[in-house]
Amino acid sequence: MFSLRLNKDPGNLWKRYGIALVIILAFLLSSHMIESNALAKAERDAQVIDTSGKQRMLSLQIILRAQDYVSYSHPAVAEKLYDTIDEFEQSHFKLMEDAAQEASLGHLYLSRTPSTHEMVQNYIAIAREIPTNDYPHAVFAELREKGSGEVLERLDEAAMAFERRVQRQAQWAQQLQHLTLLIAAAVILLEAWLIFFPAHLLVDKTLKDLRSNAETDALTRLRNRAGFDLDIEAAMQAREEEDSALTLILFDLDDFKGINDRHGHMTGDAVLRRIGHRVARLKNILSAGRVGGDEFAILVDNKQWNADAHLADIAADITTARDIIYRPINYQGRVIQVSGSVGVSRYPVDAENLADLRRNASASLLDAKRSGRGSLSVYNNRIDEAVLRRRTIQSSLLSREYQNTLAVHFQPIVQPEGQVIKSVEVLARWHHETLGPVNPMEFLSIGRECGLGQEIEYQIRSMALDQMGPALRQGWIESVSLNVSPVDLAASDFADALLKQIAEYNIPFSQVWVEITETERLSSMAIAHQNLQTLCLAGVRIALDDYGVGYSNIHRLAKLPIHRVKVDKSIVEHVGDNKKYAGVFRSSVQLARALGAEVVAEGVETQEQLTEIQRFGCKYVQGYFYYKPMPAAECLEIIRGQVSSVA
Repeated sequence: MFSLRLNKDPGNLWKRYGIALVIILAFLLSSHMIESNALAKAERDAQVIDTSGKQRMLSLQIILRAQDYVSYSHPAVAEKLYDTIDEFEQSHFKLMEDAAQEASLGHLYLSRTPSTHEMVQNYIAIAREIPTNDYPHAVFAELREKGSGEVLERLDEAAMAFERRVQRQAQWAQQLQHLTLLIAAAVILLEAWLIFFPAHLLVDKTLKDLRSNAETDALTRLRNRAGFDLDIEAAMQAREEEDSALTLILFDLDDFKGINDRHGHMTGDAVLRRIGHRVARLKNILSAGRVGGDEFAILVDNKQWNADAHLADIAADITTARDIIYRPINYQGRVIQVSGSVGVSRYPVDAENLADLRRNASASLLDAKRSGRGSLSVYNNRIDEAVLRRRTIQSSLLSREYQNTLAVHFQPIVQPEGQVIKSVEVLARWHHETLGPVNPMEFLSIGRECGLGQEIEYQIRSMALDQMGPALRQGWIESVSLNVSPVDLAASDFADALLKQIAEYNIPFSQVWVEITETERLSSMAIAHQNLQTLCLAGVRIALDDYGVGYSNIHRLAKLPIHRVKVDKSIVEHVGDNKKYAGVFRSSVQLARALGAEVVAEGVETQEQLTEIQRFGCKYVQGYFYYKPMPAAECLEIIRGQVSSVA
């Protein structure tokens, strides 16, 4: 039994399609052959009928010419009579040839009894006898009787019977042709129902599936970015006449990479699916999608809020939704704590088109992430100004305009006993032509996002080694400290590239410190550890910067080749007025000593702070109490003065 259910294997449909075409072609070919045979037979029959008609005419001519000869006995008339008799005999032979075929006129004509052939032969013999017979009148009478009687009657009867048979055959051929065409049409309709219609359904379903897959996130089954954008555009068009508003809300997960690192990617995928399920179940939403790796979005019709609803009320509803989405997740017996930030943009309040709405929501989300874990930010003028500032910095970096105004300053690291400058730390400075001084953390962060981080930091190190190289080579100071980002440290070729860069300025590796920032995670601990080991073996020393406010633990410190610990200024500034901070500083010094590392106190600004850190055994200080960061010329002048005073 045939079934209209979709066959998921298109190959079977193609086989059916081929069989259908063969059947249709067979019927069409059969119809063509039948028609061709009928036409050929009709042509042959027409020739035979024409011959029979000619024979009838010749028979009458024989009688007329025989009568003329009887009347005039002229030799010319006898010759014409013989010619007519010969022609009549040839027509008779043609009818005899046709008689070899069944259901032919010749067969009908000659198959009569008594034998028509003998009758015709007798008729021809009588006709030929007239010119030679002594009594032509008597022979002519017999000739006329046979020619206008028996021969013509036999011929007329055969012609009439044949015509009736031809008509019946023509009707049968026409009916057969119509039947063939009807069967072919029925086959076409049947195959259209059994093949083309299912094929159409399959193609339509496939196109829908392809469109759905192209617009659906495979992991969460929510809309992906493309599908979600289509929903936003459709909602915008539908609301142009209604003059109503839409709200785009972006959610993302805090430290999703950490979840993958701690629990594995399968768990990370399970977390995303669970978050997606919760997002999809939120009430009063027009669309929900996963628009990034760990970023989700919902589109809300503002009709769910009262016309006079304040932004604070909307934010409260969004906060409630956020709390639902970021509930702890229980997966395979483990409870996974999740949190996230939220960015909000409204149409047409904040944006007039899809691009602006999406960009503003992303800017709000970024602002929320900068505000701390679990923050919510609604797009406003402050965010707009921050976005404009970010774009301006990004444009200057990408166009390489920064290279003309990028500079380095140096802040001395002092040994309080004798107030001796032992080393200097390199600090980047950039003065934008319209924005003015730009914080190094800001432009370096944007530079890394633009893919220019390594390029900018390489230039900073080159400027520092070039400007401080003379003081290092002459021994005026012991060393220079270069800040290295975790991104650089996680690059497999970083150590070799840095050693090559230092060697280009003819500076001993032992005079260079590399400061790694403790406030950021290392993206690849194994590669970072290998790079640090390579640097240490070459003589470069390693300092841990901003200690006390980052991610480091004792196990991590013990694994890394750390020679110096720089305690963050947020701890140092309270050592004189807060016993807890003083205890933290003291424990930091003790930990550094246990690890075989020296301690530098950052951000020392008062005599009280200096006294306290010295009391805990800290021998090196960096801060405004002694020196602010300064250009190379000013720093070198101070260093030269120090060297001269000692001399």
